[in-house]
Amino acid sequence: RGVAAQERTPAADERDRALVEALRREDPDGAARYTELTEARRVAIADLQKVQARYAAAGPELRPVMFSQLKDAQRRYAETSLAVLDFLDARDRRALARYEEEIGRIKALLDEHTRTRADLEKMRRGE
Repeated sequence: RGVAAQERTPAADERDRALVEALRREDPDGAARYTELTEARRVAIADLQKVQARYAAAGPELRPVMFSQLKDAQRRYAETSLAVLDFLDARDRRALARYEEEIGRIKALLDEHTRTRADLEKMRRGE
């Protein structure tokens, strides 16, 4: 369940390449880690698909024997997928913190401009 929805499309591959390039520019170690994580996930997906195919092809008498293999493959898929999500969440949280800092800086500048504008308006009116 869920693996078929994860199949790669050219658009998804292009987004992934763009993300890796952006990571290489800002954080080469992070790019290497992301590449490792996504490769492990690809392997886990391929393994899960193989096990699912064998499980589906097995007759009812063999399915109980293969069930633990299926569960192990599903667990590896989930673990590797969660590792990718954890990486992306951490990266996004760092970006959000940087954006919030920048927004605070911009708001402070706007407040300063408002005060300066009020002083200049008073000067212009001769107050």
